[in-house]
Amino acid sequence: MSISTLSTSNKWRVAISFLACTLLAVAAEWGHFQFVYGTTFSLASLFVLLSLRQFGLTGGLLTALITCIAGLAFSHHPLILALGLLEVLVTGLILRRYRGRLFRSNLIFWAVLGLPILYWLYLQQDLDGTIDISLVVCIFALNAIFNALFAEIIYHYLPVRRWSGLSTMNRQPVSISQLLRHLSLGIVISSFILNMLVNSAGSFKEVQLYVTNLVKMQTNMIKKEWGITESSQTRPRNAAQLRELQFIIDRYSYDSNTFSFVDHKQHVLASNHREMIGKKFEPLETGRYKHVDGSLYFSHKTDTRHPLLYTWHDEQFLYIEEMKDGTGSFVLTFPLRNYYPYLFGKYSIHFIYLVGFTGIALLISMLINRTFTKGFQRLLVSTRNLPVKLRQNNELHLPKSSIVEIHSLIQNFKHMSSSLLHMFLETQKINERLQAQTQLLQQSEERLHQIAYYDTLTGLPNRLQFNRQFLELIAMSVAAGKTIKIAVLIADINRFKQINDTLGHAQGDQLLTMTAERLQNLNNKTRSVFRLGGDEFVILTRYAEEAELEACAEAIRDCFSVPFILDEMPLYMTVSIGISMYPQDGEDMNTITRNADIAMYTAKDEGDGYFRYYKPNLLPLIAERMQLENGLHKALLENQLFLCYQPKISAATGELSGIEALIRWKHPELGLIPPDKFIPLAEESGFILEIDRWVFREACRQNKAWQDAGLQQVSVSVNISARHFYQGDLIEMIAEELQNTGLDARYISLEITEGVFMRNIEQVIEKIQYLRRLGIQISIDDFGTGFSSLNQLQRLPISDVKLDRSFIRGITHDDKKSSIVRAIIELAHSMNMRVVAEGVETGEESQFCKDLNCDELQGYLFSRPLPAEMFEEFLRG
Repeated sequence: MSISTLSTSNKWRVAISFLACTLLAVAAEWGHFQFVYGTTFSLASLFVLLSLRQFGLTGGLLTALITCIAGLAFSHHPLILALGLLEVLVTGLILRRYRGRLFRSNLIFWAVLGLPILYWLYLQQDLDGTIDISLVVCIFALNAIFNALFAEIIYHYLPVRRWSGLSTMNRQPVSISQLLRHLSLGIVISSFILNMLVNSAGSFKEVQLYVTNLVKMQTNMIKKEWGITESSQTRPRNAAQLRELQFIIDRYSYDSNTFSFVDHKQHVLASNHREMIGKKFEPLETGRYKHVDGSLYFSHKTDTRHPLLYTWHDEQFLYIEEMKDGTGSFVLTFPLRNYYPYLFGKYSIHFIYLVGFTGIALLISMLINRTFTKGFQRLLVSTRNLPVKLRQNNELHLPKSSIVEIHSLIQNFKHMSSSLLHMFLETQKINERLQAQTQLLQQSEERLHQIAYYDTLTGLPNRLQFNRQFLELIAMSVAAGKTIKIAVLIADINRFKQINDTLGHAQGDQLLTMTAERLQNLNNKTRSVFRLGGDEFVILTRYAEEAELEACAEAIRDCFSVPFILDEMPLYMTVSIGISMYPQDGEDMNTITRNADIAMYTAKDEGDGYFRYYKPNLLPLIAERMQLENGLHKALLENQLFLCYQPKISAATGELSGIEALIRWKHPELGLIPPDKFIPLAEESGFILEIDRWVFREACRQNKAWQDAGLQQVSVSVNISARHFYQGDLIEMIAEELQNTGLDARYISLEITEGVFMRNIEQVIEKIQYLRRLGIQISIDDFGTGFSSLNQLQRLPISDVKLDRSFIRGITHDDKKSSIVRAIIELAHSMNMRVVAEGVETGEESQFCKDLNCDELQGYLFSRPLPAEMFEEFLRG
């Protein structure tokens, strides 16, 4: 029913009621009273919101507008008045959505708009930094919320609708819970406001007493120091006394307050604020101060322009103690801001109490409400989503009630639920079968997807997923005009095949899994990690600057900075990384991937732990690598391989004490190929077993030929790959070739690396002991650069230890190297082992090794590796 349908008499009553609300709002706007913290408390919005609730948005806005106009006449702040208009508008709009919820609608306004706007408004007032704006805003908001709550209470529980002639219009009923909520909140908030008023007065009184005691104590100290007694109070008679008084005031006063001595003409003779000296000071003449107690006054500032924004700002206490002879007086001012923390703390605690007691009040109202409406609430809960509960075959627990109406309602629900339950049970069986089939299909699909797109060992995306994601990125880049930059980083673990050969494939798989776990930390929105196979991992990434790719490569290398622990043994691994970028290094996925692979092999050739970008000039290097891989088999068949020999010299006598056989490859097209280029390729392909056999046979044959020619009989050393200890027939091969060449076993020595002892050391020791029984010498080559440690030497049946050339180079200038070499030599000698220093190139290095009691020396100082015919001359000479 609208107002236009009311009778004429009721329309007059509506008009009178509206006018009454408006007049009360205007009166409240004019008659606001001082609240805590120098703020004001107004009931204007109570009557404005009451008008809004009774007469709708139009009536509420009209009352608010009239109140604002009246507020402007009273010189109230226009922005505060505008905020009141906004409060009515927004609250009225929310009321259209939540009918009958005036308090909640107003609370939403203040939480979302009112508090931020009010906070901003106070920030614009250039208030002192000590003013707690948050507290002022909370007090203002509390005022508004109080008005909204009591406007709703008045509307619901007082006969204002009947007085206004609107009792015939639709009105929402009030629930018990709403009644209890209104009652508890009204009591809590009202009590809180009264408590704040009382405590505010008490806190101010405490501050007043404290200030009184402080100023009296300070004044007495200065008077005592100056020598004033009750019978001799007088002002300074000359400049000397005045300077003495000024010195005492400076000594016993504080910068935060003003301490001055004023003569009977109100001129400042001495003060701790020098700018006041000589000026006239008449604080009581301004009318700003009001008398508090005795000689204490308090400033009372009233901002007639913005009274609603007024808070304690620069108020202060004034203390005046006149000299008994009337010649002057002590005047002290104490700013109230010194005590703001104390006052603010009390008000803040009050607000905490308000929140706590409000929560307690709501809890109590809920408990009481539960007691009154227990039967209906339980029935409501039991029957909520009844069809869903029946479909889930949940047991329905309906409450019992002694009230006939509620009991009948419960029985009706029971009959209805029985019928629905029968229908749901029939369909549930069908649904369960369908769900089981769907789940099996989903699991099969997920399993197929996992197998198709993810590596079964590491769980990383595989080559198929890499191809799919790479093609998607290329399509995105093409669509964006190739502005999206893409890069591929291929990371290959260095010497991984050595791990497989020495520790076994199970340990190699564990190393791959641990590597994948570390690399997975590199995944992000623009970067993905894949495993394409073997020990090759790929990172596909988008980037903006090349510096990001370098950072990514550094992150990959950092993944290998911490050793991997396999069978409680730390392994220090390195990685080589190749980088290729789209579109500058290629227009398609295969080209980019191939170029990244080329860059990776280049980095691997340059050393461990390098990363390299693809460059077009790398193609010849990769072509050469492929040419070498393909030519290894032919090299052995066509006698392209040959041996060079380098002498070992006795450190004690300077005579020849041994020979080391070193393999070389003379390629028909590429020329002489050093072993560090083709031996790693032979290791990877497994062809190293055939090469080992050929080297051992040729070294034995040549040494036997030299002996038959009557030349010096010395032992020849041959390098044997670790693979021969695990995959090859080492014992059979040695026995067979010694028999075929006729060389005595004591003239052959096998040089092995430390990696031989990484896997199944008991089996290795057994083989070495068998060879030693034949008379063959066993030497550890490049000792100190592998995976073993010095304490393993005591278990090994080793005859010689060869120090790696990295320890010898620069030994005369490096104390750390010399200490390490000295320790190794002493330890080896203590276990009856000989020590060979290889890489000796200068006389100083040779003499230094002799001084350290090294047994044999080998290096360019004595001879480079020579072909057999040239080395024969060395034997003859």
